[in-house]
Amino acid sequence: MRSNGRTICATALLMLIAAGCNRKGVDDYLQAGNAALQNTNIGDAEKDYSEADKLAPNDPRVHVALGNLYVFEHKPGPAQEEFMTVIELDPKNPQAHVALGNLYLDQQQERLAEEQYRAAIVLDPTNGAYYLQLADILRKEGRPFDAEAAIRTALGLNPRNAQAHLALANLLETVPGRQSEAEAEMAAARAIDPKLVAASSSAAAPSSAAAEPTAAATPAPKIKPLNKLFLLTKNSPVYQEPDTTSAVVAKVVRRKYVHVIGIAGSYLQIKLRNGTVGFIPITAAE
Repeated sequence: MRSNGRTICATALLMLIAAGCNRKGVDDYLQAGNAALQNTNIGDAEKDYSEADKLAPNDPRVHVALGNLYVFEHKPGPAQEEFMTVIELDPKNPQAHVALGNLYLDQQQERLAEEQYRAAIVLDPTNGAYYLQLADILRKEGRPFDAEAAIRTALGLNPRNAQAHLALANLLETVPGRQSEAEAEMAAARAIDPKLVAASSSAAAPSSAAAEPTAAATPAPKIKPLNKLFLLTKNSPVYQEPDTTSAVVAKVVRRKYVHVIGIAGSYLQIKLRNGTVGFIPITAAE
């Protein structure tokens, strides 16, 4: 009888240990949700994030995940609420302010977007990208001198920032009497990143109906439709075509997710939040 009693107790103890080992924590649900979102299993992602929210409603990471999910689903209202919650829980989080600013910008609420970008700059004054986002808002609001100051601050942080030189060139081009300065900035951008400038020029130039005939091009690989999120492992230009010799239409950075809408040979076709569609090498993403 004693032996049977000991066996029962041991079995019960093992069951308790097993139950404890199988119990999911916040990190488990967040990881599962991220994996589901990467595979565009929206329902599963929302379920996992909701479970994480039940376990840790005051964990900013949970609300960042939910905010990103709603952005992906094009639900600006719920996304805005989640990023506001992140800021309440973690007031020193500049990325949450930027995400909220991007939502306001998508809704053409430039003044509110400006406030959020300025808040991000206060929290992280060494991030040049924040100044360029702010400058774009100021330019749209008809404040070229304030926009110039923001761009020059970004250049002060990194004099080889091609995006900043290009932004300054485009801005100065619209200011009377400053065309020579604009040309100098364009030359600086071209020296640092010629493909970026070429992409900008081709986008601005009107197409010519009397273009010279060109040699037959190699057929582009067929694009197989896809609908997934991929985590970038490398910085990469975004090419207009699945070809590194084509125009550069944007850039993406590692540790960010991109929405992949197709695959063509060794390239992924992606769609950025601003609607830009282009291609990156598969090696740039997991």
